[in-house]
Amino acid sequence: MITMTFANWAILMDSYLFVLYLPLAGMFWCSVLHLSNAKWRFEVRYLMASASALFPLGLVLLLIILAAGPQCFPWMAGHTHGAPLNGWHNRTFFTLRELGLYLAVWAYCAYFIKLQKNEYPSAPPEQRRRFRNIALLGPVVYCIYGTIVAWDFEMTQWPRWWSPIYGPYHFESMMRMFLAFFILSLFVLRARGDLKRPTHDYVFNFCAQIMLALTIVWTYLFFMQYLVMWYGDLPDEIGRYNNMMNGPNWFIFWSFFFLNSFIPFLSLIFTSVRHSPAMMLFPAISILIGTFLERYMWIISPFAKDIDHTPLLSSWIDVAIVAVVFTVAVSLWDLKMKKNGLYEDHTTVTDGDATAKA
Repeated sequence: MITMTFANWAILMDSYLFVLYLPLAGMFWCSVLHLSNAKWRFEVRYLMASASALFPLGLVLLLIILAAGPQCFPWMAGHTHGAPLNGWHNRTFFTLRELGLYLAVWAYCAYFIKLQKNEYPSAPPEQRRRFRNIALLGPVVYCIYGTIVAWDFEMTQWPRWWSPIYGPYHFESMMRMFLAFFILSLFVLRARGDLKRPTHDYVFNFCAQIMLALTIVWTYLFFMQYLVMWYGDLPDEIGRYNNMMNGPNWFIFWSFFFLNSFIPFLSLIFTSVRHSPAMMLFPAISILIGTFLERYMWIISPFAKDIDHTPLLSSWIDVAIVAVVFTVAVSLWDLKMKKNGLYEDHTTVTDGDATAKA
């Protein structure tokens, strides 16, 4: 019988957050590009929106996590670090709001994508106006739902630990993660020649400029949150950082910090990197790995001093979780893009080929 530890469940929750934010952030960037009237949105918006195929997988993972209960959220088993629980820490309320909000956000994203398919320059004014109004809700939905996810899956793992900036810190990190994943995916699709409509190199440059700005913002939010707790030496607040920095997994803490800040910043400040799709892979992969480690450390941070375990594929259970989730997610996204007709049809036989075979 397989027994999963809290660290293994943390890997599953980490994977869930990636699966959740890929379609959620994809909708967010589609709405932002539309509202800002970015001309290059026509090259990428259907590719970004295809990430909505991951919502069913996210729901399955969410149901598994909710069914596990105390194994994923120790406060449900009474591990409260000596702090009394408030109304937010109620298992029934927790389950209802997670399922209800997930289904509501999924429905909104599906409606957004449906309207986006009929949004083009020659579309009737009423049709374009309706889509604009729905797109205006995109950033609002993303920020509010992202804040609640940050509270439920990370911040309140340590009951009564509170940071007013944690919500923005969390969802800002994940919107950048999506761009990093999108750059990596777009590079692979172009290299394989799969895309029916070509995407130009300037798409990578535009994404790189946004990622550079978000890297600066992430670093600022990280220091702003830490500095207040460190300078005040507040025992209840700074204790969580001490767990991460001084526990057996301290190197993961510093790894995600450098992978999310210095490495992408020192890469993206150079014009030559931003204009090279191949060189853009380095900061993109750095951000993806850094974000994965970041989410893991915040989830286990209440017990980081007691967990001598890393997410660096040190457990076969971790490998299995990440491999299965990644494989299913990629397959679903790939099938969605095929269904939407975004791939070039390589099965077409030309007259010359037919003659040669004859």
